[in-house]
Amino acid sequence: MKYIVILMVFLLSANGSAQKPVLHDLKNPGMHAGCYIDGKENPVANLSEDGGALFNLTGKDELFPAIKEAKEYPEAFGNKIYKIYIRETRSAKVQDSCIEEKVYSIKIVYKKKAYFYTKKGMCGC
Repeated sequence: MKYIVILMVFLLSANGSAQKPVLHDLKNPGMHAGCYIDGKENPVANLSEDGGALFNLTGKDELFPAIKEAKEYPEAFGNKIYKIYIRETRSAKVQDSCIEEKVYSIKIVYKKKAYFYTKKGMCGC
């Protein structure tokens, strides 16, 4: 009986803690000239939307307005729940084109915890 109580306490405490945010593919990425972060089939982020960036963290596409960036992350977007910080770590121009392949370092702050991701992407003209 003692073990059942301990197991129940563990399960309840684990359920209440923050789960790692998932970057889902955008349903409507609005592909045009700009920068994108790659997903499985569609981009997970469109960084070129007017006034912010398009992300899907909850199962639907949402526009995240630009916020004050952090020292080590020159691009930042957020709402009341998520703060998303992005830094380009590597860039390579695709030969005979105006497309640049990039690697992004992403920091998402959710429920006062920071989660880190590394994703490939691209910027086009």
